[in-house]
Amino acid sequence: MASQARQRKGKVPNNPPEIDVDLPESASVARIAAGQPTPRSTLGSPLTSHATYKRSGVGDLGAGPRRHISLSQVELLPWLCCMAPAIFLFATYAFVFFSVIFSTFLAELVTALLTLITWLWISNLSLASFAGVFKMRQAAAIDWHAKLHEMPLDARAGLKHIVLLPNYMEAEKMLKETLDNLARSRLAKSCVHIVLAMEAREGPAGREKAERIMAEKKHLFADIFATYHPQNLPGEVAGKSSNTQWAFREALRRYGASLSKRDLSRVFLTVADADTLLHPQYLSALTYQGLLMDKEERSWTIWQPPVLLVRNIFSVPALTRTSSHAALIFELATLASQHIFPAFAYSSYSMTLALASHPEVDGWDVDVIAEDHHMYCKCYFAALWELSHAKKEHEKQVGDGNEIQLVPQVKVQAVFCPAVSYLVESTEGYTASLFARFQQARRHTQGIVELGYVFLQWFRLSSSIGFMKVPWRTHFSISMIAAKMHTIHVIAVAQYDGVQNMEELFVVFSLPGLNLPLEKVHQMCLLHRDPVPAGRFAYWIWHGGFSELFQELSSSWSGMNGAEQALLAAISQISGIMLLYALTCAMVVADMVEGTYYTNADSKAPITSAMHINPVAERQEEDEPETPKEQGPPSRLEMPGLPEGRRSWLWRTGLFLYVYADTMLSGYPACCCWGMVPGMLAGWSLLRRGTDFEYIVAMKPE
Repeated sequence: MASQARQRKGKVPNNPPEIDVDLPESASVARIAAGQPTPRSTLGSPLTSHATYKRSGVGDLGAGPRRHISLSQVELLPWLCCMAPAIFLFATYAFVFFSVIFSTFLAELVTALLTLITWLWISNLSLASFAGVFKMRQAAAIDWHAKLHEMPLDARAGLKHIVLLPNYMEAEKMLKETLDNLARSRLAKSCVHIVLAMEAREGPAGREKAERIMAEKKHLFADIFATYHPQNLPGEVAGKSSNTQWAFREALRRYGASLSKRDLSRVFLTVADADTLLHPQYLSALTYQGLLMDKEERSWTIWQPPVLLVRNIFSVPALTRTSSHAALIFELATLASQHIFPAFAYSSYSMTLALASHPEVDGWDVDVIAEDHHMYCKCYFAALWELSHAKKEHEKQVGDGNEIQLVPQVKVQAVFCPAVSYLVESTEGYTASLFARFQQARRHTQGIVELGYVFLQWFRLSSSIGFMKVPWRTHFSISMIAAKMHTIHVIAVAQYDGVQNMEELFVVFSLPGLNLPLEKVHQMCLLHRDPVPAGRFAYWIWHGGFSELFQELSSSWSGMNGAEQALLAAISQISGIMLLYALTCAMVVADMVEGTYYTNADSKAPITSAMHINPVAERQEEDEPETPKEQGPPSRLEMPGLPEGRRSWLWRTGLFLYVYADTMLSGYPACCCWGMVPGMLAGWSLLRRGTDFEYIVAMKPE
């Protein structure tokens, strides 16, 4: 089935037409607007010499065909790279499983190693995310629009923001809330252009919904229009990435006549989920940060806010809420500290049009699921390919290419103005919400294939220019990207598998040095198997069972060596790192409930005026100041139903215990339900069908 899927995606014309090369990004935009072929790559690019020739959906027909590096290529190397993540996954699981069967010592050793790696990783995340809490508080206290307004007029001339909102079957009320929140930005009326990226699959009802929304909200922005991504386009995987690419192309066609004459590094492109509320100061903050950079640095930068899944955190099941805590820690930590692992684009992010329309990028790929991570990797390698082409040309002309070094150019710049989103939740009840979260986890774990994409780009680059000509610094940087993906999708979940195996060994044989009588262990096992254990458990507690067990555990703890203590602490999740983990989550949730991040959301500076993008043709533009209108207090969209205001220390302590209980009781079950099981399904799907994934839509509260 994998080969059939790859053949289906690999159908390409035999003799592709010629494509111009070495044209600037502005020329790309102009050609797209005129319906002419896109300059896809420079001469000598692997996109010409290796990759198959394919279209990026019918949406690219006006822009001409394109070449790109893809795991969907019908070649041996892409196939091996595509299979590699699944092979790593199942090989690790199998090794952990069979080590338990054949060697207790080996099982302990493997589990201890996985636990050490995971503990170091979680320790780094916990410490970095704790620092990230204070960075968010600091950023929220700054009036970014006032700082932007203080910049000279010529420094902020020509600023544009295009916001893409890909969505499918989203509630109309939710989309309107998202637009109302975007309208809180002081840049909204002057230079924010909204693209409602709809799916044609919704039928007439979707078009009617989009028309109603645009009619009601058009006065809030410089421009707003809708695109309708057709279904069943050849070579596409239905989902956010292909929809975003269609909307991106349509936006360039609509604004192309104007954009082709501008500095594209001053045109900011933001992709946001339909339920994501960007901070009202986010667009001003990223604009201010971007304008402080030179054009080259700005063109290779991706801006990322911390995405907090907290809008409905108190109404979802504990297993779902636990995944919110993990996502919070992970995303906040990667933005706060990038000394070891780089940050990836995630969910809602921004970049310049110069980067998105770069010949080696050419927008979003249409045959992927994890559009955010994939886009980061694609942009990362695009910079390296550009340098490799320049190095080759320099060697031809001068004979020495050592002056040009292939060093990473793309970076993710944190904007610590948080964006908030919903957790998956069904209106049909508790069980339906858990199933909806499982469906979403299936989609998320399909991102494991991006590890293969990194391998493919890495191998192509090394073979094109020579492995030794790529600096070791660059090799190390790429390896850290691969290591991060491997840790997320393989190591962390395999550690759970190993710990579960060790728990079984603990119950059956007991740990060395733990002098629990096997009769008591057997009684405890029977207690857990009892269908109605509450009465017996209370009786056991009343007669000193807990005190006796605590004394035995305390005396046994002192008799263990350091490795055994670390392993037991990992199994029980009792450690200072887990306390810090829970404390960080509780602090962020408390700040959200109290409105700490929104005390300075509405800037006191005048509304910025800027040149609008004329969707039809260039017009004479003036920079006239606009008087801000008096507005009442904004509705509480970030945490519906919860009033803002300071809470007592008793409430904060209760919140910490609430989060810690989630972590203690639901941490490993959540890892199993949202990590291991969906991950195995994703790996199996990868082995059977290749990259022919099915995009799964998760339910959101209405």
